[in-house]
Amino acid sequence: MLHLPKQLLSLRLPASPVILSLRRALLSTAAATDAPLGAFAAADYLVTTCGLTPEQALKAARYISHCKSTSNADSVLAFLSGPALRLSKADIAHIVSHDARILNCSVDSTLKARIASLRSYGLDDAQVRTFLRVATCTFSIHEKLGFWIPFLGSPEKLLRVLRYNYYLLTSDLDRVVKPNIATLRESGMSPANIARMCVPNSRLLTCNPDTVKSILERADKLGVPRNSPMFRQAVATTTSLGAETMAAKLKLFGETLGCSAAEVASAVRRNPVLLRVSGEKLRRVTEFLTRVVGVDTAYILARPAILMYSLDTRLAPRYSVMKALQEKHLIRKDHSFYSMVTSSDDTFRRRHTYPHKDLLPGLDDAYMAACRGKTAH
Repeated sequence: MLHLPKQLLSLRLPASPVILSLRRALLSTAAATDAPLGAFAAADYLVTTCGLTPEQALKAARYISHCKSTSNADSVLAFLSGPALRLSKADIAHIVSHDARILNCSVDSTLKARIASLRSYGLDDAQVRTFLRVATCTFSIHEKLGFWIPFLGSPEKLLRVLRYNYYLLTSDLDRVVKPNIATLRESGMSPANIARMCVPNSRLLTCNPDTVKSILERADKLGVPRNSPMFRQAVATTTSLGAETMAAKLKLFGETLGCSAAEVASAVRRNPVLLRVSGEKLRRVTEFLTRVVGVDTAYILARPAILMYSLDTRLAPRYSVMKALQEKHLIRKDHSFYSMVTSSDDTFRRRHTYPHKDLLPGLDDAYMAACRGKTAH
């Protein structure tokens, strides 16, 4: 059967449309059967050698389907897994699935030079590996590190941002990023404050400049002065909340605490991050504070930060310690619950559990177990 197409092609057939169509089909078949047995099958290679799923391989194969052999791709994989980088198979599969063009790169003239460039920005070996994992298209955008690392302050901060906002490395610096920074500067923030705020809220730097202006306008409506340190928190809050969501949160806050819009506005001015608390958490914490601890709405509104703490791992365990100490007359009945809540864990234990280990030997163990969501035995 393999010789049939060639035999048919040699026949003198009338040049009718049907015959011409048949001849073109036979020519195609002949070309396929003449292809070398070792021809590079891109999708198969991506699955069997690079570890991609069949679905990933189908999408990535077009970037390397022109290759005639696996030699260059093999050298790239050897470099990625070799002593210079020591990437795992899973890491390599992740990188290749997101940008298979890396398999076309020259190891000596491209990859080694670009890895050296990453290191020149202060990334150590572990950070280079992390960068390759989170910035899978790094081989086309590494030059932007020269802007971001000095702006954010360190490679660690850049890597932290890249884990959830890869757009830092794809956004246009001149048309998007720098105008957004300029707008934030005009609101009274210093470059250092902008960088600190944008590590957890990097969308401010990469979204449409008109959106940034809208975010600042919504922050102004919360009543926090732009020259106040809390204005950064107001901006961070309005970055994550749309106008309708913010209005709904303000209404829910008032309904849950049973207070007026003016009282809500006052509390939010002192702590804008309150609006990012979920409705369920707000309800549970408010119920605990009013029904169990026994404080009123005025107490909460004067100390709105108390609503930010975890009920299960902070408020309830520390309240249990406070009650145990009060029952043994080791602290006053009117001891400030808020002061116990806001101290660091080390400070709390040093002040309230360690000094009483003789009189209440299981107190610290019970407290730590409660913080882990367990009951000490």
